[in-house]
Amino acid sequence: MTKIKMGDIFEISTPKGNAYLHYVYSDKTIGSLIRVLSGLYTGGSVDLCKLAASNERFMVFFPLSAAFRRKIVKYAGHCDIQDFVKPAYMREENNVRGVFLGWYIIDTQTWHRQLVKELTPAHKQLSPWGCWNDTLLIEKLMEGWTLEEWDKKAES
Repeated sequence: MTKIKMGDIFEISTPKGNAYLHYVYSDKTIGSLIRVLSGLYTGGSVDLCKLAASNERFMVFFPLSAAFRRKIVKYAGHCDIQDFVKPAYMREENNVRGVFLGWYIIDTQTWHRQLVKELTPAHKQLSPWGCWNDTLLIEKLMEGWTLEEWDKKAES
């Protein structure tokens, strides 16, 4: 395989098992948007298209091409990305000198940021804004990190 295509699924190894990343969107500025699929898997075959059809843990931008070239991720299969639409909004914490000040809700089209003090139920479903490297992604997978956990830790 020489060129990655949207819909490709990649495997990334963690000490607790393999995770699967579904490549769903490319942004010229920030890079590849991946769906981090549910679960960590040890041995045996995984029905990738069934896994890809289920809800993801979260989405995040990731340097997929570089990770693939460096053999950090390996190609696992392909599942079409039927009717996928890039999320209109994502979020990130606003911390200054270790003090939590609220959340930025980022419009993914314009990159306009809106600061909110408390998240609505809809905001709590938004994935993190930014580009994560493999080290951070693996760390979050090992911790069992979720969007719900993120809300609780940031606001406490």
